[in-house]
Amino acid sequence: MARGEGGGGRQPVVIMRTDYERFGSNRDRAKKDDNRRSDSSSGNNNNADDDMGIYPPPQTSRPLSSQQLSFLRSLPSNDTCVECGRSASTPDWASVTYGIALCLHCAGTHRGLGVHLSFVRSLTMDDWTDDQYLRMVRGGNAKWKEYWDANGQREEAVVDEEIESTDGRKELARDVRFKYESNAARAYREALSVNAKSCRLGYDGGIISTTSPTAALQSGGGHPPSIPVELAQEFPPTREEMYGELARPFATSMMIGSIKGRAALLAWGALGMYGAYGVHRWGHDGAAAGGSGTGTIVSSLPSSVNPTAHSQMGSSTVASGNPYSGYYNLLALGVLVMSAGIPYFLLRLFASKVASMLLDNRQDAFKSARNMLADRIAIGRAKRLKRCDVYYPPVVEGGGGGGPRRAKAGLIFYPGALVDRTAYAPIASRLSEMGVLVAVANLEPWRLITSTKNYPIREEVMHILSDSVLLSDQGTWTVDEWSIGGHSLGGHVAIAAVSNEMSSTVKKVVLWGVSCYPDQTNYPCRRTLRELGDVGVLVINGTNDDIRLSTKVTGMRADRAAARFEGKLPPLSPLSSDDAVASGDSGGRTLHVMIEGGNHSGCAHYGPQTFPVMDGVRTITLEQQQRRTAEATADFLLSGRSKRD
Repeated sequence: MARGEGGGGRQPVVIMRTDYERFGSNRDRAKKDDNRRSDSSSGNNNNADDDMGIYPPPQTSRPLSSQQLSFLRSLPSNDTCVECGRSASTPDWASVTYGIALCLHCAGTHRGLGVHLSFVRSLTMDDWTDDQYLRMVRGGNAKWKEYWDANGQREEAVVDEEIESTDGRKELARDVRFKYESNAARAYREALSVNAKSCRLGYDGGIISTTSPTAALQSGGGHPPSIPVELAQEFPPTREEMYGELARPFATSMMIGSIKGRAALLAWGALGMYGAYGVHRWGHDGAAAGGSGTGTIVSSLPSSVNPTAHSQMGSSTVASGNPYSGYYNLLALGVLVMSAGIPYFLLRLFASKVASMLLDNRQDAFKSARNMLADRIAIGRAKRLKRCDVYYPPVVEGGGGGGPRRAKAGLIFYPGALVDRTAYAPIASRLSEMGVLVAVANLEPWRLITSTKNYPIREEVMHILSDSVLLSDQGTWTVDEWSIGGHSLGGHVAIAAVSNEMSSTVKKVVLWGVSCYPDQTNYPCRRTLRELGDVGVLVINGTNDDIRLSTKVTGMRADRAAARFEGKLPPLSPLSSDDAVASGDSGGRTLHVMIEGGNHSGCAHYGPQTFPVMDGVRTITLEQQQRRTAEATADFLLSGRSKRD
């Protein structure tokens, strides 16, 4: 986007980022190296670009124009230094990190803090990027003072090093260091980062904002941000809990839930009974041949016990003339016990193996995704609820505070198997910036729905729907049209929900990383999506996704799974994928979008994924795959209308 200078005839061109590409926080930058190191140590080269796409190349920088400088100095309290309060001369320095104006002496003190705490620039001598200017616009001395007075209560702390400022004001220097190393200051600079990146400069140099009026640090003088919510640590279940609650029921359903499994068990039971009978007959024939008599049932019991056995059996018995016949009967009993015990042993062994796999292959979110969710919660654009994490669209400014909010589309989204729901924070945030209210279902602690037979899916979906619109801190939301989607196995849950329960309410289904229809044993569907007739489906896959068509996932050859999948989805749209998505031609149609170079785990911030098979190598950045996924999904859900109208 081009922006003209306020003064002079030169018209420099600056390439601006879209709102959802600019979203991020300073804390993500500080954590990026940690993610890279952890990814490289685990052998994952795909995720080294975790956050690279969130921060595009540096913008062109230039001195502030006279109009921009005048505007910054006109902000409340910007005519004095925020630290010492001196107003003898207009502050010509600033801390970009906090959007505050400083005098020369206090600017030196801030430089001593280090750029990780306070990045100091001259308002008159240094060049500024648009991002830095927007931080100053969104900040201001008055907002920082108001926030610090409300949240900066002095804590017990020991400053190990005194800062020698240029005029020897050690006490002020100690106070400055304490202030900007505090949690309250960290919260402020992170909230300011998010708020500044949710606006952009227009062609005329004005500020175009999509920030909610209740968000932190409004340009019109809104409320200062609160300290970000620290996401509570979620612990995985114990092996015993996983075995009893998930693995054993799953293994049992796999063993007896299918026709083949039941047939195999019946065949094994018949074989065991036949073997026991054969052993018994063998002992009986041997006893008869030994001259113990004919026309009677030979007992292996001793003569002293024979009358008791006779009274119970109701038939004539005699003591065996063959002293070894009792061993044959015990052997027959052993065959029966083994025929029943071996399947039970195999069931426990299989369930134990399943429990181990489910615990060892849990996919935690990248730190950057956790930080992003915390940032969104801090500014009121997300909320962690019991049943879901909700990401709210921007509220149109001027709509009033506390009144109803409206989203054109809502998406209830089920995570992939064993994937932390927080991993979807970046892409859900993108979708929310485009106008879609996103509710990511909470499947903790199991992170998996093994079967919809025991999962009250209609009740859970309705709870998620109502909680997401009624429990917002911004007020009540209304959603014009709801959809259900999911990633990988979560997509199977979404298909089962619409096929069985929600077809009258939900008319659009979003599937990421899905190329086979749900297994009818664990995810039974009374009707296919094709039979429903009026449900539109969007399927997004990466060309390097080696998981979606694996035989361990589909249970059959890839070509058969794909043909079966297409046969149960609505008919393909006659338009190309891009044209169909852009035009909103989705009613009763299936739209396929293939992302060149994308893989299975590229839909969220986690990885590398090695279960149930090794994922393919992504040849595009994580940001590129998620941007394309979010754009196609938003266009599909918004029926081709502008994502920001």
